[in-house]
Amino acid sequence: MSNTSIPAAARQIVQGNSAFTLKLYKILSKQPGNVFFSPFSVHIALAMLHQGARQDTATILGKVLQIPEAESTAEGYKWIINQLKSIQSVILRIANKIYVKDDEEFVKEFQNNVKEYFYSDLESFNYGNRRETVHSINEWVEEQTSGKIRKVVSESSITKDTSLFLVNAIYFKGDWLDKFTKSRTTKEPFYLDDQQMIQVEMMNGTKKVSYKFDDKLNAGILRLAYKRREIQMVIILPKERNGIKDLEDKLWNVDFADVINKDLCGVKANLSLPKFKFSTSMDLEGPLKEMGLDIIFNKEKADFKGMLVPKCERSLSVDKIFQKAYIDVNEEGSEAAAVTVVRVMMGECARKERIIDFVVDHPAIFMLVQSGTQDLNILFCGRLYQLKYH
Repeated sequence: MSNTSIPAAARQIVQGNSAFTLKLYKILSKQPGNVFFSPFSVHIALAMLHQGARQDTATILGKVLQIPEAESTAEGYKWIINQLKSIQSVILRIANKIYVKDDEEFVKEFQNNVKEYFYSDLESFNYGNRRETVHSINEWVEEQTSGKIRKVVSESSITKDTSLFLVNAIYFKGDWLDKFTKSRTTKEPFYLDDQQMIQVEMMNGTKKVSYKFDDKLNAGILRLAYKRREIQMVIILPKERNGIKDLEDKLWNVDFADVINKDLCGVKANLSLPKFKFSTSMDLEGPLKEMGLDIIFNKEKADFKGMLVPKCERSLSVDKIFQKAYIDVNEEGSEAAAVTVVRVMMGECARKERIIDFVVDHPAIFMLVQSGTQDLNILFCGRLYQLKYH
């Protein structure tokens, strides 16, 4: 992402997504084990919701997402989506779709904005034919994620008060710029802490990477490129085997974008990275409320009058928001996907080549990012912990 030509609104969105990532990761990481999600998918889904929000609801959404007013956000996201779609040599798919109840009518401005700027498809559904609706949504999700995410809704997801589903899907598949040699993958220990250890399939190779050691975080930060370099994996590895909690605590007091993007040097690394594959499913209502978005779930206070044409004195509020995500990292490259579903209800440095050792044999934070000289757009984020590959 070239920062010389990035529009101000797009830059604000990318920076907002970085801050949003850190806050959401901090909440999700309270749970033990693996963490994996797409902050970008949640951010864009909520930004579309923001297009139809009014009054305090719009203000609070804008503040939590750290985005400009609705028109600038729409223009900024259009630029970002176009940039992502233009990346060559990898598959990167961003898709939005809104399913609306067939007796509802969109506010024209909202309908035009989500179609023109967010490239969202629109489809109506009939409450009386829930099976067909469920099949349509799940089939679309499966297609957009190349079969990696399948069932996101069931017939019980649709009630008489369901007005619409707002769905975002993001899918990435890319080869490493320099692939790992499969014959060098060996069974090696991965230390969960000072005492617990599991065996993992460890990929090994000498790679050209960007790297620095951050004294404040007491962690090494490494960026490994996929083909064409626009998409990279960032790994933040604590120095100590049991240092993941200390690292996560320290992240509160840093600028996430600066930490993973500034002062890295080009080096050669004897890199050992586990193969891993896992999926996650999470209800985001609690985390988003903790971030300050209570209002969008409040039937009495939520204001989405800019979304659907009112037929009576009634209100719309978010009833449920959840995400399913998938990640596969191997010798060839990586494959990742995420789907975010929002259900809306009617209510009443100098470069010196040197060689370092970077062995990911204990819990670490990782991200897939769209890279630039100044700003990084974080597409996926997670924590490596209980790893396996099958």
